[in-house]
Amino acid sequence: MNTYLKLTATVFLMSSLLSSCTLLRFAYAPSIQQVPAFKEKNESRVTAVAASTLVGTENSYSLQGAYAVTNHFAVTAAWNGSLRSQDELNYTDGNGNTGTDIVKYKRSSAEFGAGIFYPISKDKKVFFELYGGYGFGKNNISDNSTTNGGALGFHNSKTNRYYIQPSFSFHTGENFTLSTALRFTSIGYTNIQTSYDNQELNTYQLLEITRNRLLFVEPALISSFGFDSAPWFRIQAQMNASLLTGNSNTNYRSNYFSLGFQFDPVKAMKQK
Repeated sequence: MNTYLKLTATVFLMSSLLSSCTLLRFAYAPSIQQVPAFKEKNESRVTAVAASTLVGTENSYSLQGAYAVTNHFAVTAAWNGSLRSQDELNYTDGNGNTGTDIVKYKRSSAEFGAGIFYPISKDKKVFFELYGGYGFGKNNISDNSTTNGGALGFHNSKTNRYYIQPSFSFHTGENFTLSTALRFTSIGYTNIQTSYDNQELNTYQLLEITRNRLLFVEPALISSFGFDSAPWFRIQAQMNASLLTGNSNTNYRSNYFSLGFQFDPVKAMKQK
């Protein structure tokens, strides 16, 4: 038993030292989900939100648009990008010199989708929505340091993404909506250019994305509330979690929180 405890403590200590001396490379960060919560034809949504991971220091934004073509069919589009997104690790070498390793992320993507929405309650306050779509973009990771001359390495790739997103929207009042969504995302990485060797790719857990697509299950909770004086304007908040399925061994951002503004241009024009 003592031997087992010593071995366990040794493994834990080595793992802690390794993780404390190496910054992870996150191959994936979830985009902000778009749930229009439409109820009828000619409703529109223009949304601008900013998001931040609850763990780590990756920030992003999303500009979204949606339009209800009929009483049950809608189209969507979005542009997602990075804000200040980087992880830092302060260290001291054997000579007593201090420095900071920095891993920066620059991600961008466009996506297009379409879907249906139907009331499932007699009072038409609860709607079921089902959207699907395709997205494409760039996923760039770069190493930087306050020593060693600055840039140290990079991993750049193109991405393509398919998703399907069922959701339920509860319109509890004229100025408040609560939605729950469960998005299934399949993402692939192509045209990979990197300065990392195979050992570094294995250490940073980036080998898997060169072989297989990654599949994520992503639950989300979205709320929006507005004002009687401006029914075409709302504040929107969202919390999202990402869960990697299968046997893939890849680092990814597992959650975020977003806050932003939502407009209904069609309703604004009608009111005016």
